[in-house]
Amino acid sequence: MQPNRSGSAAAVAVEMRRDKRIHVAVPVKLYLEAGSSDGQLCCTFEISLIGARLMAASGVSEVGQIVWLQRNNKRAKFKVIWVGERGTSHESQVGVETLEPANMIWENELKMRIMKSA
Repeated sequence: MQPNRSGSAAAVAVEMRRDKRIHVAVPVKLYLEAGSSDGQLCCTFEISLIGARLMAASGVSEVGQIVWLQRNNKRAKFKVIWVGERGTSHESQVGVETLEPANMIWENELKMRIMKSA
């Protein structure tokens, strides 16, 4: 697949995605420190088997930052791979990728929907 020549880093990243994803808003808890009980509620825009795009992730400000997401009673470690720039359509959004692929936080129903997506 050829990279997008528009010059937009976000456009290139979207074109180079290898994983299937679904657009779904599900609530998750975001933790900025391991073992913390002080999490904040945020919501997904889309999810994949290896990551998610989140909205309203307060305190997440830089690429490479480590965070933990919890869905129901499952918590896993993620790395921030992009942060939406102020003044763009992605403002207040962040992209995260799992650092624990064997520790899936999505329920079976969501995993099945992802695997069936085109």
